[in-house]
Amino acid sequence: MTHRKARLGDILDDHCSRCRLLMNHGVVGIVEGEVKKVRCLTCYFEHPYRQGRAGRSQDRKKREMNKLFHQVLKGKAPAARASAEPSYKPPVTGRRVRIARPEEPAHHPHRHRVADPPAATLPPPPKGKGKVASWRKAWEERLKK
Repeated sequence: MTHRKARLGDILDDHCSRCRLLMNHGVVGIVEGEVKKVRCLTCYFEHPYRQGRAGRSQDRKKREMNKLFHQVLKGKAPAARASAEPSYKPPVTGRRVRIARPEEPAHHPHRHRVADPPAATLPPPPKGKGKVASWRKAWEERLKK
């Protein structure tokens, strides 16, 4: 059985990097009789023809990154890694910022109001009326107390 050469517009199976699946692709670029570029017929993403092979696996990328990271760390001097003081210091301004601590009492001047009660503590809606109106009325009564 002889295979004919691919032409523009022919449909091939290839791995789509956006869909991350083996999908139908249309040929959009041919150089010297070889398919160079295809377009996914599902998401319309154009990419180089991969002959059905997927891209690099994520595990392989992670292993390569860890390997490079350890190579860089080996090249650094131990004293440079263990420096206690950071090289960058934020600029000092005259303005002081006070940060509220969780252990401060409830009557703190910066606390404006008490948090709303949880929904479980609200009274049940009255029967025979619409749910929204009855909940609103119950909530307003609760706020008046």
